[in-house]
Amino acid sequence: MTNRDGARLLALPPSAVLGRPTETLADVDTTLEPDAVWLLGPEREARAFARTRQMFDAPAFHPPLETDGEVVSRQPIGTELEIAVVRSLRALRASPADVSSALSDSRSTPIAVVCDDVTTTTRPTALETGLEGAAELAAALPPGRVTTVLTSGVPAGYDELWHLAAETGAIRAVEHEPQLECEPAGDDCVSVRVRGAGPVEGYGGSASLSVLELDETGVTAVDTYERSDFGLEAVAGIGPKTAERLADAEVTTRAELLETPIDKLAGYPGVGRDSAHRMHRHATVLEAGEPRRLTDESLPAESGRPPLCLDIETDGLSPTILWQIGVYDPADDSYRAFVERDDPDDPAPVLEALCDWLFASHPDRALLTWNGWRFDYRHLGAFVARHVPYYVEEWESVPKFDLYDWAVREGHALLPGRTNKLEDVAGALGYEGAETGLDGAQTAAAYQRFLRTGEEFDWGRHEAYCEDDCRALWHVYERLRDAPRATDSSDTSPAEAEGATPSGTTGGEQTGLGDF
Repeated sequence: MTNRDGARLLALPPSAVLGRPTETLADVDTTLEPDAVWLLGPEREARAFARTRQMFDAPAFHPPLETDGEVVSRQPIGTELEIAVVRSLRALRASPADVSSALSDSRSTPIAVVCDDVTTTTRPTALETGLEGAAELAAALPPGRVTTVLTSGVPAGYDELWHLAAETGAIRAVEHEPQLECEPAGDDCVSVRVRGAGPVEGYGGSASLSVLELDETGVTAVDTYERSDFGLEAVAGIGPKTAERLADAEVTTRAELLETPIDKLAGYPGVGRDSAHRMHRHATVLEAGEPRRLTDESLPAESGRPPLCLDIETDGLSPTILWQIGVYDPADDSYRAFVERDDPDDPAPVLEALCDWLFASHPDRALLTWNGWRFDYRHLGAFVARHVPYYVEEWESVPKFDLYDWAVREGHALLPGRTNKLEDVAGALGYEGAETGLDGAQTAAAYQRFLRTGEEFDWGRHEAYCEDDCRALWHVYERLRDAPRATDSSDTSPAEAEGATPSGTTGGEQTGLGDF
């Protein structure tokens, strides 16, 4: 989870700019509030660059064009930070001294170097991974310190620390999970922390975009979005074809959608009355940035003591161990973590510790998760039955609720997040998290490496991530508990105020279900 402190760099693929409505790009700008926009290379995209410069308030740069005539330039990010922008590896190869000079400039030291064609290479037959541009980076970057290199050559979220021999660029070591503040390998070594900003598979292919949170230490967090998370396509029920039909009718923004009477909207091809109501309700939620209740159904475990907010961390989607189980108690604002650090081959102790504590101290409390029926509860039930079977009956008797299921699948509420990921929903509702820079996949991959190699593990950082999710869950719960009904007069769209039929209270399909 991230907050708004520090500078924000928007990494934007050209395909997310070309052919997109002006209003969609304006929504990207106002929603993400970047301090600078990096139009990704390595290909020259003059038309996309011109449109980016025209559409975004923040300064934009495009390495293949912006640095024409020079190997490296300095780009401000916000008011206090700078990055060095390298045109290409080819230019770096020709003039490594220019980059060295830029990085040693007495004015200030850039917090990172941008070079779009730095990427990893794989030799399957040798089971080896290499770093494209290692020799060039070793020749240009200063030894004895860690330099962050930002590249679109690897997907957003990639974060590895490469230690290269200063003279040859030979790979000495790779740290797969660098610490937040990592150390160089020695004075004769160039340490390069490679951070990805490229499109992510599963996020709209080549059109996914990301926001890199920056401070004086480098990249602190990365958030990834689909291009369909913005503009009219962010509204439930509106895909690319429907957005095109609405644009033909001069409806290009959510405000214009809300000004369109339900009857007129329902008459457009492929819409219909139910979809028109759903579009109006969700557009209202997105515009207001507030959740809306669609029914009078009580929240899960709303009466009595509040539920215990639970989250688990595993070693993958088909886990061999539930290595961390976090529980936040809103009743006294306390958090408890059950973590397996000593014997990752034995899944029983962490489960036993959870059950001992839960059944002894909180025998009558309900549990609450986010999307737990598809993951947390499913794996917890299976692991309890397999590894601590004497607790099965008690575990099955514990009341279990899923806030995501209640709000989205059962259709009791609409959420203002651009996706249904917990961090997006909680962030849209004002939650400011711990900025661990982690997600579930990264924690699973890190524990896999710990299992495989026994390498040092940043327990504190990963425990903070799990606690953050538990607290974010309760933040969303409280906001939903206090949310008004979608049919309140304060929630009536302009079209409904003119006499259109009020929105119904069923449905409530939310955008972004592919996140799960």
